[in-house]
Amino acid sequence: MRKYSIFFLSLLFLTSLSFTSCKKDDTEEDDTLYMEGTLAYTLPGYLTALQEVELNATGITTPTSGATYKWHTTGFGVDSIVGESVKIIAPGGYGDYTVILTVSHPDYASKTLSKTTVVINPSVEGSYSGTIKGPGTLIDTRDGKIYNYKQFDKLYWFTSNLQWEGAGKAYNNEKALSPIYGVLYTWNEATGGQSKSGLGNGPTGVCPQGWSIPTKEDWENLGGALKGSPVIFDSNWAGLGEIASANAKLNGTSIWKYSPNNLKNNTIGWNALPGGSSSNNFKSFANISQFGFWWSSSQKDSNNGEYRFIHFDSPDFPYNFGDKGYLGANVRCVKLY
Repeated sequence: MRKYSIFFLSLLFLTSLSFTSCKKDDTEEDDTLYMEGTLAYTLPGYLTALQEVELNATGITTPTSGATYKWHTTGFGVDSIVGESVKIIAPGGYGDYTVILTVSHPDYASKTLSKTTVVINPSVEGSYSGTIKGPGTLIDTRDGKIYNYKQFDKLYWFTSNLQWEGAGKAYNNEKALSPIYGVLYTWNEATGGQSKSGLGNGPTGVCPQGWSIPTKEDWENLGGALKGSPVIFDSNWAGLGEIASANAKLNGTSIWKYSPNNLKNNTIGWNALPGGSSSNNFKSFANISQFGFWWSSSQKDSNNGEYRFIHFDSPDFPYNFGDKGYLGANVRCVKLY
């Protein structure tokens, strides 16, 4: 009987120790202080090589002081930097890069947030390739942007989309994409609200001085040059989208979504790219990599401007129309030869 008592007391003692140990651990966990609030910062999805970007940490409500904000920015101008708000320089190359922010405090558990950005370098072949520069060169005196242009029959056409930022918006507000895709404008912005007709007689609108938004007749002149015979603006332009589209790549990835129905031959060097569209006063963006849209200065009626478009899955270059103040599309500028 005594042996059982000793065994029972020993077991009770060990159980008590175990309970005490668990209780102590639970107490230690409960003593841990956690930061309150949701850590946040904005990092553009795309950056141009060597672009300066400002990063501002927000969201932490407790503690109100004494926290250290450390940014890990490997590949940028510095590998790490401390501060709640900092400025860094994007890498000079191209590719995917990650920014990691860690907030620490001696009395609190730390918080970490990481984000990735795509650095592009339009002037480097490995980053942007597949388009054909036109033989002519223009410097837009408004902002110093450089454009190439090429003659198609009776007109000179830009061989890339306009990227003037005095109106419109970059796709998804990603300004680094403007040198590739151009800027999206409403018809009202693009034309200055003017509907004109006649070869080379479009409104200047958002174009540089001496250049204009293409009229219906300008588009027909281009279509005739592509096809080798006259075309009508209000038609499908069968097969001409494939001729006008460029099989370009951005950081090694095809810009157009692939389809065997549109091989993007770009045989005439017009360099059509799928710059997408915007709607609702630039509150929504869609169709990048799938559609390219380009305004005409012509109008369907008092509410709708006309445009041409190319879809990745079709070889054609159709016509359509959209709300003058609602839809955002790209612009190509023209002038008489």
